[in-house]
Amino acid sequence: MAAQLIPLHEWAKALLGEKMPHRHTLRNWVNGGKIRPMPVKVGRSYFCRPDAQYVDPVADQINRMANGSS
Repeated sequence: MAAQLIPLHEWAKALLGEKMPHRHTLRNWVNGGKIRPMPVKVGRSYFCRPDAQYVDPVADQINRMANGSS
């Protein structure tokens, strides 16, 4: 059975609590590919899996280069 999708702001609140970023920042994360698996846009809202994670592609690449992985 596929995981149920939740609204982006609920995901952020569950992940970061009171420190969750502004909705514009969350949208920037979506557009920048920083949430994986990628959220789905339904109408005007984004929904993501509850187990989605924040990933910074630049930091990820730096870590791979520093550790000798490609």
